[in-house]
Amino acid sequence: MNRIAVFVDAGYFYASASELLFGTPLRRGELRLANAEFVQYLAQSAEAVGGCPLLRIYWYDGTNSGPTAAHLAMAYLDNIKLRLGFVNQSGEQKGVDGLIFSDLTNLARNHAISDALLLAGDEDLRVGVQQAQEHGIRVHLLGVEPKDPSGNQSAALQREADTRRQLDAAALGRFLFRREYAAVSIAEAEAGTQDADAVHNLARMQELANEYAATLDASQRELILALPERTPLPHELDRELLLRASELLGRKLEETEKRTLRGALRSTVTTSL
Repeated sequence: MNRIAVFVDAGYFYASASELLFGTPLRRGELRLANAEFVQYLAQSAEAVGGCPLLRIYWYDGTNSGPTAAHLAMAYLDNIKLRLGFVNQSGEQKGVDGLIFSDLTNLARNHAISDALLLAGDEDLRVGVQQAQEHGIRVHLLGVEPKDPSGNQSAALQREADTRRQLDAAALGRFLFRREYAAVSIAEAEAGTQDADAVHNLARMQELANEYAATLDASQRELILALPERTPLPHELDRELLLRASELLGRKLEETEKRTLRGALRSTVTTSL
């Protein structure tokens, strides 16, 4: 059947893309992906590459505690199939290559696709590419333009693919962003851009955010991390955060303090990963 499927190794994508855009691989909580827009871009790219309609996009990632809020946000998009491996105690992603291998070869064996677009870099996928090709499938390898001259994709995997393409910084910069939180940081205030009262107030907001962050469970932290940059905190969390801060200060917070507190909470949750 003349259809194309897309296979995305999210671990490779996030690490390579953040290094290209921001100079170093960043943690997931420091990044925000415009999911729907990127999925649409992948679908259009795949159809152009294969010259045939999209079957679906397979999104592979690791987890150590079930799907996160970010995973679920991706899973509910049209034409997406979420596949999860696991992350070990060392933070290494395991099982993802096996899932990609299985889906790629099974779809090829069942003649469900004629083409595959693979966004990945691990040499372990080379044999899966070979087996898919044995069933008549053309495999198009998509990579992220490397920051380092040594590259970020296996040379053996590149040789095995039928065609090779790269995502450059201009393309990725439309979809992947670094999260920004409080407009004025404590470090900036201490450097002299704010007066002494402002420095003390910023520091107090950070303390309050730290105290509240310590009460959050894993699902609440994941929910905060999954929120787009300008999206408000969930109502219940926001209400409790402001209430606790008001009780500790013995007064109502000013609007600028509320904004600073919310930004400090997001920053605290991110850096605690």
